[in-house]
Amino acid sequence: MVSTVVKPISEPHPVASAIHGVLNTLSNALSWAWLDTVCQYRRSRIGPLWETLNVLVMLLGLSVVSSAIFGSSVSDIIAYVGVGIIVWSAISALVIEGGGVFVRNAGYLSNSTLGLGLYVGRTVFKIMITFGHHAIIYVMGVVFALVPLSWTSLLAIPGIILLFVNGFWIVMVLGFICARYLDVELIVRNLMQLAFFVTPIFWNYRQIASNRQFLVEYNVLFYFIEIIRNPLLGEVPPLAHYLTVLGVTVAGYGLAFFVYRRMRGQLAFCV
Repeated sequence: MVSTVVKPISEPHPVASAIHGVLNTLSNALSWAWLDTVCQYRRSRIGPLWETLNVLVMLLGLSVVSSAIFGSSVSDIIAYVGVGIIVWSAISALVIEGGGVFVRNAGYLSNSTLGLGLYVGRTVFKIMITFGHHAIIYVMGVVFALVPLSWTSLLAIPGIILLFVNGFWIVMVLGFICARYLDVELIVRNLMQLAFFVTPIFWNYRQIASNRQFLVEYNVLFYFIEIIRNPLLGEVPPLAHYLTVLGVTVAGYGLAFFVYRRMRGQLAFCV
């Protein structure tokens, strides 16, 4: 008589299972984001490059206005303004689109069991794809020798990663709050318009008086812009900028965890 030994089926490690779930969600979110982009511009000849063209027109207009106000030539300031506008467009989209992420997907939330991370990732990745199209403007600046190109430019990569890593908690938090309190979305839109003028995008923060430096020092958006803009302009960002962004990242995910725990059960009734 032959005896057989039955080996117990080993269960996957909880950490490995969690990592696999996160990667699967991100993969699905990226696929959805790409499909959203394709469908949005399905009948357009140049697709999302229309938004890039709008950014380019805005860049040229602000460069002319800024040079007239601050007395510098357009060629000297166009690179500074250009990179600032490109990064700001991503920041603004994360904040504004994040406010309506759950309201836009109310039908899915009510009739499916898909995780909330899928909707958040879908929004962030769609904005990332658009940001990639806007980067064509930077390439044009390099071709026409308006923007310097050096090894320092590679330091913009961790800055871009940090920006979109923070995008996940920004979209999550604003999505919950704006779904619960609908008026907050309009308030956020108005605040972003104000933030555009008080953030050094088309004006150089080095030219303002020392007693007005607090407009920059206490503006978190400034640090996110500078860790991308400085390397692309051939400058190494100060370590304090990275530490500030990392601090905001940790605090932001802590806030997202708290908001998720408090408001997750109420979301279906809000949308």
